Amino acid sequence: MVIGGFLALYRFPLIWPSVGVTVYSFYVTLTDFTCPVTTLEKWLLEKGGRTPYQGSFTAHYLRGTLYPAQYETAIWLTAMGIAIASYVLAVTRRRRNAPTRERLAQS
Repeated sequence: MVIGGFLALYRFPLIWPSVGVTVYSFYVTLTDFTCPVTTLEKWLLEKGGRTPYQGSFTAHYLRGTLYPAQYETAIWLTAMGIAIASYVLAVTRRRRNAPTRERLAQS
């Protein structure tokens, strides 16, 4: 999600999967939606005789391990800000370079 816009600086079509992931992240974070893969993982754990964890994948595997739990909102907002800024940069650069591409096509 965070690097998609920067990849789009080199290959603009790469922006679209990243935008999709960013929109999905907003949706999952701001609603009660449970990721289908998390539901599948919990079901498989149960079928394997283990007790499924409570809450989300992120809460179970990443919170407190990859980052301190008290900074979760700040980290998410920072990642979203970087992603959106990279999209703006990629679109701005594409628009700025568009006349150059048109001139080259006419040559």
